[in-house]
Amino acid sequence: MATLPPFISWIGHGAASLAQPAVFTGARSFAFGFKTQVAATQQLVDALLNPVGGSRVHYRVLAGLSMISFMTVDRCTSQVDAIGWEPGRECALWVPLLETNHERGTLRIVLWTPYIFINYTIGLLTGRDVWGWPKVWARIAVPADSPHGAGAFTCSTTVFDTLGANTEAQLRPLLTVTSRSALPAAGATVQWTDGHDAARAIAQSLLGGFAGEHLEALIAGPTIPTVQMKQLRDSLDPGLACFQAIVDSPAQLTGFHGGGLLHASDFALEIATCESHQVVRDLLGTAPTPGQTTLPIEFAAWLAFDFTAQPGAVVVSTT
Repeated sequence: MATLPPFISWIGHGAASLAQPAVFTGARSFAFGFKTQVAATQQLVDALLNPVGGSRVHYRVLAGLSMISFMTVDRCTSQVDAIGWEPGRECALWVPLLETNHERGTLRIVLWTPYIFINYTIGLLTGRDVWGWPKVWARIAVPADSPHGAGAFTCSTTVFDTLGANTEAQLRPLLTVTSRSALPAAGATVQWTDGHDAARAIAQSLLGGFAGEHLEALIAGPTIPTVQMKQLRDSLDPGLACFQAIVDSPAQLTGFHGGGLLHASDFALEIATCESHQVVRDLLGTAPTPGQTTLPIEFAAWLAFDFTAQPGAVVVSTT
């Protein structure tokens, strides 16, 4: 491997992409599982991940269930670049995959996010630049924003109803989780006091009957494995990538402050219909309902924790 040049820091000159590890303190996440179609989701994986892996690394969708999460974080900062901290919010769609690494002869369960949204610039740019997370800006609202805790979890971002040169961008809700109860977490008692118990319960809910040694390996340590496709477009030829790789983005749990299940039947997921974000076709393989598609929630949970986004290694590269 060629020796890499030193990174030229822009600290003090408006830097917004900071050095890893990234440190997140006071995170509170609500996770909602919903049914998907395995064949449709596999087509998405085959379009966005497996071309990079080629014959060396392959990803397979494990179950017909995915997850949407809404996370608020009190303090987000860099462990290396000591410039300060800021609060943040993120919304993501999670797909569990089985990674087969033919070069290493290994199998492991990983999580992948084909859609992820964030409301602060440093997290957006750092996530994209360092690990390749496909983060885009969004306005994210949670029930706690209301004085009485009522309301929905809402992710509003830039959407285009149709794809065309004359289509004007709109900022409107794309993903919404509604609740029939005024206080979504009001009845939530602390069922999990240990991060491993929480990870096991959520993984079993996502993976169904796929258990055994791979599931235990997923939750055995304090680190949750996720993978992203990191890609930079070539400056000269827009049809080429000057960098393209699948990158590990491990999240290490550093503190756990409680969690538990919510009543899944109290919630529903609404997905806005637009051509710029074809979530329903990507995950369900069906045409979306005009206006929005509403899906029932199969499981719901809340978690309170601290974590770090650790440096990630290249799993496989085409450049």
